[in-house]
Amino acid sequence: MKNSLTILKRLAKDKIVLLVEDEQLILDGLARMLSKFFTTILQATNVEDALKIYADALKINTQIVVISDINLGGKSGIDLTYSLKNINPNQKIIAISGTEDKNVFIESIRCGIDRFVIKPIVKDELFDAIISVLQKIDYDLELQESRKLLEQSKEYALKLLDEQDQFLKNSIHEIHTPLAIIITNIDLLRIDGIENEFLNSIEAGARIIQNSYEDMTYLMKHDRLPVIKTNINPVNFIQGRMNYFNCIAEVNELSFSLRVGHPDLPSIYFSELKLSRIVDNTLSNAIKYSDRPNEISITIGLQEGHLFFEVRNHGPIIQDKKKIFERFYREAQQKGGYGLGLSIVSQICKEENIEIEISSTPVRGTAFRYIFKNETNLQHN
Repeated sequence: MKNSLTILKRLAKDKIVLLVEDEQLILDGLARMLSKFFTTILQATNVEDALKIYADALKINTQIVVISDINLGGKSGIDLTYSLKNINPNQKIIAISGTEDKNVFIESIRCGIDRFVIKPIVKDELFDAIISVLQKIDYDLELQESRKLLEQSKEYALKLLDEQDQFLKNSIHEIHTPLAIIITNIDLLRIDGIENEFLNSIEAGARIIQNSYEDMTYLMKHDRLPVIKTNINPVNFIQGRMNYFNCIAEVNELSFSLRVGHPDLPSIYFSELKLSRIVDNTLSNAIKYSDRPNEISITIGLQEGHLFFEVRNHGPIIQDKKKIFERFYREAQQKGGYGLGLSIVSQICKEENIEIEISSTPVRGTAFRYIFKNETNLQHN
């Protein structure tokens, strides 16, 4: 009992109790009993007064407990409950009644009364009902606060995403023009017959930036543009991408070799944009993580009737073959980059049913093999 009184005193702090009872002696007795716990006790003898007092109290404090007799002479405690629930659906109400008529109990439940206490009132039963209702009020307040914080977090997250989206758009726009100028001027210098290691280094750097630019552009636009597929000759396509990355490889004392393992390879009905992201990011990673000087070997062939291409290099062993596909993850922080490339590759492979096989050993090096599992996409020459 002592423990219950302590709990009741703690829970009743800063809360209001509204007592509604048409018998003044009972009303006074309840007020005296509960004054030990509640600092504010409001009283009414009928439904009309109770609603006026409740409306005024609600402007000051929403944490109100209503304890009402069911039989109030005119309108009943059930009528009062319906009115209070219309004002505040979360209002907690304890009903007091001298009847044990089951129809009264059923109607009380239907109208939303939270607890029921039978007359003559037993103090322990009343305190137990009040504690239960006060705990519900505290729980509702915590739930409202959690929802409010969740909504604020959601709004903040959406704002961050919107700002990030705008930042990427601005960054892509700002990168495109100077990058195009650099590459155009490199081409003009080569036309004029200028060839030296400095120009090669500038071109290699520009193409590294361009690969990152293409990744960011893909992330921004891939879900907004229709996927356009065409018949692609895999050998010609990959040779073209090798030629693009050749200057980067040479600057890093690396070279490419291509092996075609089948004389009559099928073409694939595929998106050039998606295939370029797979090939470019794999070649870029192979260059980035290769020991110098060395060779990067590319193989194109058939595996159990499915077209595949593989890129193999010799360098650091991959420690976590699953985590490397997570966005922003980099096993070697000193290598730079954004950790976006393999994340994009993984996403495309899932969308297009391409199986990825990775092997990484000290002897044979690291190999990424992409197997095009959709045989319906294979168009034999």
